[in-house]
Amino acid sequence: MKKLIAYFFNRPLLTNIIFILTMGMAIFAWKNFVSKEEMPEFASNWVRINISYPGAAAEDVELFVTKPLEDELKGVVGIKEVQSTSSVGSSSFRIVIDDNYPDSDEVVKEIKDATLRVNYPSEVRDLPSIRQFKSSEKAIMDLGFYHKGYRSLDVKGRQELQQAVLNFENQLTALPEISSVTRSHYLKPELQILVSPETNNELELSLTEILNQIRNNHIRVPIGSLQDQGESKITALNEYENVESFNELILRGNYEGNNIKLAEISKIQDGFERSNSIFKINGHEAVFLNIRKSISTDIITAQEKVKNFIDQYKKDKPDSQIGIAMMDDESYAVRNRLSIISSNGLIGFVLIMLVLLVFLNFKTGFWVAMGIPFSMSFTLLIAHLYGYTVNNMTLAGIIIVLGIVVDDAIIIAENIMRKKEEGLSLKDACVEGSYEVWKPITASIITTCVAFVPLLFFEGFFGKLVSYIPLIVILMLLGSLIESLFILPAHLNSKEKLGNEKTETWFHPIERKYERFLKSCIKGKVWVFLSLILFLAASSFVFINEMSYVMFPREESEEVVIKVTTPKGSDRFTTSQLIYPLEEIILKEKENVVAIRSSIAMSRRGGNVRENEASVLVEVYPLDERTEPLSKLISRWEKAAAQIEGLEEVKFLKGRWGNDSGSAVEVQVQENNDENRSLITQRIKTELEKLESIKEVEIDDPLIKNEFLFKINQSQLIKLNVDPMKLTTALRTYVEGSIAYSINKGEEEIDVRVSVPDKTKDNIKDLLMLFIENKNGQLIRLDKMVSIEQVQRPVSIQRDNFKRSTMVYGDLKEKAQMTPLDIADYIEQNIFPPLKRDFPNVIFSFKGEIEDTRESQGEFFNSIILVIILIYFILVVMFDSFVMPLIVLSSVPFGVSAVVWILMAHGMSIYGFFAIIGALGMIGVVVNDSIVMIDKILNDTGDNQKTLIERITSTASTRLRPIIVTTLTTVVGVLPTAYGIAGYDSMLAEMMLVMGWGLLIATLITLLIVPCLMSIVLRD
Repeated sequence: MKKLIAYFFNRPLLTNIIFILTMGMAIFAWKNFVSKEEMPEFASNWVRINISYPGAAAEDVELFVTKPLEDELKGVVGIKEVQSTSSVGSSSFRIVIDDNYPDSDEVVKEIKDATLRVNYPSEVRDLPSIRQFKSSEKAIMDLGFYHKGYRSLDVKGRQELQQAVLNFENQLTALPEISSVTRSHYLKPELQILVSPETNNELELSLTEILNQIRNNHIRVPIGSLQDQGESKITALNEYENVESFNELILRGNYEGNNIKLAEISKIQDGFERSNSIFKINGHEAVFLNIRKSISTDIITAQEKVKNFIDQYKKDKPDSQIGIAMMDDESYAVRNRLSIISSNGLIGFVLIMLVLLVFLNFKTGFWVAMGIPFSMSFTLLIAHLYGYTVNNMTLAGIIIVLGIVVDDAIIIAENIMRKKEEGLSLKDACVEGSYEVWKPITASIITTCVAFVPLLFFEGFFGKLVSYIPLIVILMLLGSLIESLFILPAHLNSKEKLGNEKTETWFHPIERKYERFLKSCIKGKVWVFLSLILFLAASSFVFINEMSYVMFPREESEEVVIKVTTPKGSDRFTTSQLIYPLEEIILKEKENVVAIRSSIAMSRRGGNVRENEASVLVEVYPLDERTEPLSKLISRWEKAAAQIEGLEEVKFLKGRWGNDSGSAVEVQVQENNDENRSLITQRIKTELEKLESIKEVEIDDPLIKNEFLFKINQSQLIKLNVDPMKLTTALRTYVEGSIAYSINKGEEEIDVRVSVPDKTKDNIKDLLMLFIENKNGQLIRLDKMVSIEQVQRPVSIQRDNFKRSTMVYGDLKEKAQMTPLDIADYIEQNIFPPLKRDFPNVIFSFKGEIEDTRESQGEFFNSIILVIILIYFILVVMFDSFVMPLIVLSSVPFGVSAVVWILMAHGMSIYGFFAIIGALGMIGVVVNDSIVMIDKILNDTGDNQKTLIERITSTASTRLRPIIVTTLTTVVGVLPTAYGIAGYDSMLAEMMLVMGWGLLIATLITLLIVPCLMSIVLRD
């Protein structure tokens, strides 16, 4: 290694070429090749399946679609969980793949095969939709389109809006940066033929006959080709594609020309498919677009293209009545994190330079600090070759080690400087100084890398995200090691004339004071150890009794959910009107609010609710871009909402980061008996409402609606010569409408729907008067062939792992004394046991935040144990001793204890996922100081005339400067991010706070405890 170091030292031109080329290539790659994304590229561990069964009740969907597919899925190996929802007209599945299964692609293929093997009812016309979420397919932003001239859309208003959306979509998708657009709340256009039951009964025309006449008379049939010279084509043509042509369609006629036209018995109009809910943007009924970028384009470029396109679109149509709202811009997080690296990183860089100038000199400090951009350039190039993108996780990895990457350079530079101070020549000082410490700094870097390796083995969605951090950390530290050993010594080559005389610096007196202090500590080491043990005991007591773990405790949400209830009996249109004043109040906060989305007759979780219920989602600007914190905004809105007439109840809830449901507590109850399950969930709700820390406890019960069961009398059908298929077709046409055929008009397909006017569908007695045509052409009244039974049934049925289930949700109060884990423990100890005794078949489980937190808590505990074991054995190899690694690791408990006090001092008695990642990183870094000191003590023979204590304290004092400098540079490198001096990121802030202050306190203890322990070990 000495020869290699000397080789590069003697070739400064080569080292400069490597240095400049690395940074130049990185800059070129950044501008031309490196993609910037919100998330790393990965496939999720779950698959979604959607199957459409038009017109079917939820129980029929469960019986004929959901259960048959579940039976097929039972045979697929590698599935962890099967969740299904049977709703009116559709079945949806969410299938979770076991993270421990070796081949997830094989499981996905088996799921697809199983889905296609099922023998579905004939009414299931479309193939099941099967999709595995991939991060590259995630929408980069949402666009809301609304008509400024309409609060609620009529047919004309919706036609204008949807045509504008269609035109916008066509132009947008023509951009190479945009791959696809998905529409939401875009209603399919229809040409509606509404038959008057009274008129067609008078004319003795049945609904099925009218439907068949419409179908049979719409003709476009290729006949073939003539055998003439040009082989002319022949096509039979009789198309009905607009209101005018349908008005002239003859349903029945005779030779004399006495014809019955369709216009005589029906109203023919343009319209749209029926929607049972209303969706609004900024108070206007709206259409929604999810924008996805192309794979070759980074998220920042794509966002800028879309924004510029919208600006140009508005300029080209200055008088347009179409409003466009940009929402959920995913590029913000990437921009913010890049800003943190550039701004906070620059501040950290300057602070590091100042520290280095104080302890070293300008030239040394400058070239040591230049290790940061070199390491970043090296990481960028290698990570790009591995297919990594610049995203939130890779940027987090860079920020984590931003203050650490110069540690090895500092140790080498300081040792070179010390050798020069001792009188060595420049070349000898650089080569000997680098060679002397290469082993401990290599071991230090390996231990730091090892601290992050456990992140590779975390499971679930967040496991996939954080798994990208370790490689970035490893590359940053590897780049730093290469620069420190082979490039830095050449950069420290100076033409200044050096003598072989020893020199005195301002820091030497401090070293001597430290040496004297250390001697007294070693002599009184019993009291030192006693004090440290008391510190550990106090820290443990505070941790156990005062601190709690919540996965994401301090994420400043950018969403507020408002649940609104209007007077009982209000339909969705009335509810939409009643929430206008609330929407207007929020929209006045232009400096704080991005946009609002209102869903009427639809819950915040997407399920159907009563028509007098609405959910308003408010998207606010990030914390550093708005004038007030979210709690103040909510408080003001609550006071204003209380003054609005017509709103029976208004509840405000903060969004919770990393949690789909938005609720802190999610309890799942599995029990196939509906009555028992209802009783169980009600008892859980009652008990939870007694807790002071919980609010808004709700049971996610499906909406219950009336259902009429038409029981067909088969003997009557035979007697009256009625085809049962004609009977059900007539019923479907009357109630839901039947699609005669579809018309292709440009880019849209328009369904021709045959039904009856809505006003004739509000009474079951009118339906029983429907006439059905028998095989002889006679009309038979429906009530002669069926009997009806009225029942109440759910509009959706939830199932989990093949059993019916219901969720109970609860939200935490603003200053709750209990965490979600505390509540889960309480439920398990006090609520579940009596319910288990009363209902032995029930299965309870926690979902969402509680489930994720418990899994991550166990994984973190195992990770810390694994990190310590790995570091221990690495140090065993390095020191060739089983005892020395224990001394190195002795600083770890004090580093962790320091974290407890740091968090408490910052009012963070609740710590989270990212705090522990910071602690893992700190463990890797905190042992570095011990390694450097112990290696020096073991290898420094020193003066044989000195006592053991004198040799230990003298050698330890020579390590004081590099240890202090490396610690200070790390701390000043991360604290700007911890406190958000030039851009705040709550995830990074928590990590950096733990790492920075924890390392500082642990280092101070290391400077004390390691020499004391070494005096005991080396005594013999």
